[in-house]
Order: sequence, then C-alpha cells, then structure tokens
Amino acid sequence: MSESAQRWQTVPTEALAWREFDGEVVVHNARSGSTHLLEPLAGEVLRALVEGRSGMSVPDLVVRLRESSADDDFAEWFGAVERVLAEFERLGLAEPKAP
Repeated sequence: MSESAQRWQTVPTEALAWREFDGEVVVHNARSGSTHLLEPLAGEVLRALVEGRSGMSVPDLVVRLRESSADDDFAEWFGAVERVLAEFERLGLAEPKAP
C-alpha cells in the first residue's frame, strides 16, 4: 500500500481530552500521560481524524482541510499533513490503521 493511501486513525478517542485556545489545541493523551500543544493545522488534522472514525488517508485529509482555505498548493498541503501525521505517530496521538 502506498504511503499516501495509508489510512490513519487517532489512538482511542476516550484516551484523548483536548481544549482549543486562540486557534491552538492542547491535547492530553491518557494512554501516555503526555500533554501537547498543537499548532492550528495539527489541531485541524486531529479533529478530522477523530471525526473520520474509519480512518483517513493523506489525500482525504488534504481535501477536507483545503475546503476552509484559499491556498491551492496541493503539494504544500500534502507535505504539511504528512509531517503532522509523522509527528502524531511519534507523540502517540495517531497511528496507521491496520489493513
């Protein structure tokens, strides 16, 4: 499966608690005991993953997130979303969904 077709999901949503402050999101992961401050794009990606319970691919996320932006640079969006997902995986907030 290509990396862009890989579907992503959050850790179980019952393990996550978050609040938004001035466009940034503070999220606590009860599984790891860690709390993280997310910049606005990362907060939107987290929200999209929570709402997309069956998992979302990078292209799915880009299409969804671009709806609220005038920026049409698909490649830039694609790279930004991939970086957010890699960071989420490192932090234990999201993971690739098993096939």
